[in-house]
Amino acid sequence: MIEVDGSRGEGGGQILRTAIALSAVTGEAVRIRNIRANRPNPGLAPSHVTSIEAVARVCDGEVDDLYPGSKGITFRPGQLTGGHFEFDVGTAGSISLVLQSCLIPSALSKSRVVIRVNGGTDVKWSPPIDYMRLVHVPMLNKFGPSCHLEISARGFYPEGGGEVMMEVSPVGEFAPVDLSSQGEVLRIEGIAFAQNLPEHVVARTKHSALKKLIGFSRVKVESDLRKGRSTGAGIVLCAVCENTFLGASVLGARGVRAEDIGDGCAQDLLETLKSGATVDENMLDQILPYMALSKGRSKVVTDEITGHAETNMSVVESFLGKKFETRKMDGLVEVRTI
Repeated sequence: MIEVDGSRGEGGGQILRTAIALSAVTGEAVRIRNIRANRPNPGLAPSHVTSIEAVARVCDGEVDDLYPGSKGITFRPGQLTGGHFEFDVGTAGSISLVLQSCLIPSALSKSRVVIRVNGGTDVKWSPPIDYMRLVHVPMLNKFGPSCHLEISARGFYPEGGGEVMMEVSPVGEFAPVDLSSQGEVLRIEGIAFAQNLPEHVVARTKHSALKKLIGFSRVKVESDLRKGRSTGAGIVLCAVCENTFLGASVLGARGVRAEDIGDGCAQDLLETLKSGATVDENMLDQILPYMALSKGRSKVVTDEITGHAETNMSVVESFLGKKFETRKMDGLVEVRTI
């Protein structure tokens, strides 16, 4: 049984999600201890419990000591056969993080996987659901699987009420990717969204982003105004390049002008493009398990190695014994599998 210290590195939930997902695809049982030991509220939060339950269902596995507040669990995986699954994170727990946990085992299952999740689509400390749709899923598809996300309803903190469906057509193994350069920017796409707010909130957010991106010939930012159980707003942008997908996102907050949200998101995207990185800061740690599981050498370029990425590298190596190599180059860092 593989032992993972949940307090290592930045000590957050990413350790759990990566360890459980890799356990499911390798067939290796794992014991995770000291879960989030250095956080203000140590142990499993309800959203972590749902993520682990979801992976257990997808791989027909078993989990000991799985409850909110638990500081240690044992996960024993079963078989990845595919199927249809439904989960409820409760209130505004992050749907994105549940899907992120399930993507690796779903992509390597024996047959198609369909997952429907209720909870929060756009909440703090997790990728907005449109970041998953516009950036994460297209990046996963580069490794061979075919994945599709459909947003039926949005959910914001604290009431939630979001609903998302994910469909994954798996592959036998991941193909390697070489993201040495961005290549030409083909287009910039995105979405400005709001729920239970005036229409001008979306319009102002969108127009401020478009104004910042005026130097690009192909830019399309959709508007999404809805009514629902919870209230919130935000914007997600994606630069679709020849070789990669780069994203940026900003959620609305009380007292923050819509113009500042759109402008800030566009500025973040422009800075990533200018840096020459082929993965943005959020995608770096998320892509590492895909790279390590691919049958061949994969490579990405980032502007810096974050604490999340360093921690995720160590968790991946605990399962696969496949080491990552980093090399500094002209203010950037190349990360590749060896």
